[in-house]
Amino acid sequence: MKTATRKKTKTITEVVIGHVGVDSGQLMICDPCYIDSEWEHEEFEDFRVHEHKVTKERLTFGKDFGNYEEVIHKYGKNMNQLLETDEWIDVERPASKYGFSYNACAKATLSEQGHGELRFRLGHAGAGLAFGTAYGDGVYPVIATYKKGVIKSVRVEFF
Repeated sequence: MKTATRKKTKTITEVVIGHVGVDSGQLMICDPCYIDSEWEHEEFEDFRVHEHKVTKERLTFGKDFGNYEEVIHKYGKNMNQLLETDEWIDVERPASKYGFSYNACAKATLSEQGHGELRFRLGHAGAGLAFGTAYGDGVYPVIATYKKGVIKSVRVEFF
């Protein structure tokens, strides 16, 4: 087990306070008290649909192609190549049924922004925040910044 390393500047100290394991390419920040009271068990719904701007034909990941490098025979190109033509658009993902679930986290991290707030059962934000990691799965250091002995901020370093 690694010991905490310290970098002191005036009254500000940075300390590696631990490590966090990632197996889904995403992390979540939340108050642990909400896990038992607010968390909903909802299956992950991988919804990646692309629509042709003119013909309105739709191609769905997992149905029409298994990965973005697989050639779609009708077009003689893979999905990545079709998207590069600017003739296809992403169909908006439907909202998660629940605002604080694995599915809600995944939809937030797969969004264009790569992050999103999680909602309480009553619908308001603040249950947590989900975000994608820069390099996917792994074990990453968590660093706390202390000012005058009190934690001022915490960050995860992905590289």
